[in-house]
Amino acid sequence: MNWKQFLTEEVLKECWHEFVVAFPPVEPEQIPVRGHKCKHCGKYWPTKIRDGHGSRTFDNRNDLMDLYEQIEKDGKLISFLNYLNTACDWKDFDPIRDRALEYLFKWLFRLDGSGYEEKCKMVAEFYGWKEAVTIHS
Repeated sequence: MNWKQFLTEEVLKECWHEFVVAFPPVEPEQIPVRGHKCKHCGKYWPTKIRDGHGSRTFDNRNDLMDLYEQIEKDGKLISFLNYLNTACDWKDFDPIRDRALEYLFKWLFRLDGSGYEEKCKMVAEFYGWKEAVTIHS
């Protein structure tokens, strides 16, 4: 399971869509234009699309804010802040408290409009997702 699927299913409790042909095509060339549905939740799409389409992408502000909201709903906000303290390099913080808090909020909430995917992946790691190790022979 990749980290995006982990966040979708385990943290947000939503469907990570995987598609099957909704209506069997008569001819093989009809596959790209036949409707498809998610084999888990049954959501229907009118054309062929890749698995995961319709699922969250975790590269935007809405997905990141939904994750932070879920942390709060799960009662894990203090644990998350403690996790940030151990998992992140805070040496760039200005020692003046107000400046440090300003920096934290800009960094955490990506107020510059970038880095959403990186912060979403950080939430997956906080919730216990581990990247699969690939062994090459």
